[in-house]
Amino acid sequence: MQNNSTKHLVRLFLFLILLINTAFAYKDQGILQNVSRNSISLKTNSNDNLIVIILPQTQIEIYACGIFGSNKKLAGIKDLRLGSLVKINANKNENIIVADKVLVECDDKRRAY
Repeated sequence: MQNNSTKHLVRLFLFLILLINTAFAYKDQGILQNVSRNSISLKTNSNDNLIVIILPQTQIEIYACGIFGSNKKLAGIKDLRLGSLVKINANKNENIIVADKVLVECDDKRRAY
């Protein structure tokens, strides 16, 4: 009997951890407006200015369009170009957004605006 209740408690605990992690997950995209040493600023589709914190462990990937399609390469914050379309996967805690991953689209010329 105690073994079953322990299994249920473990399952409940794992479910709560998963729920908490997804509750703080945050995704957005926008046009890169500003780059500083540890943050970027995006203009979102709703015309908001979004400030995103970049940590040393943040993964930045830039899609490079080539002859045979697009491939991505790892980059640093110094490789970001203003005006690029950027997608972020981040964690949000109240008003602070900390990026886990930054994806930069390869071709700015194919955007509608």
